[in-house]
Amino acid sequence: MDIEKFKQELDELFRLFNKLMEKQGSEMENIPGINKMMVEQFKVFFTNYESMKDQIAYQLQGQFGDSIQEMVETLIQQLRDELGEEDWMTAPETDVPVSHTIDKSITDPEKEIAEIDELLKNPDLTPEQIDELLDRRSRLK
Repeated sequence: MDIEKFKQELDELFRLFNKLMEKQGSEMENIPGINKMMVEQFKVFFTNYESMKDQIAYQLQGQFGDSIQEMVETLIQQLRDELGEEDWMTAPETDVPVSHTIDKSITDPEKEIAEIDELLKNPDLTPEQIDELLDRRSRLK
């Protein structure tokens, strides 16, 4: 298992889950099996994820091997379906234009700029993809 690819997939999983939590808001508590305490624990975990993400990837890989990567990939696809998102770029050789990774349902320019800013954090973007995102961002301003 490629640890760097797995780290990227975990980043994507957390990005999508955060987006779902933002979208659902207080409705998360209405999902069967999830109570207010669980939602709060998720929020704390996601707040601290950036500082722990390398450790998490190694620990998960060490404990569960390839099966955890398959589960993460499945969860990513389920969250994309739930959020109506297209596939996220996970590899630099992807020829999918970056504009295809932006959620088309966003109508608020500030939210779209925030999403573009998140996309720009991907270290695997090519210079062309970065230019495309920056161009789109400047048009929104």
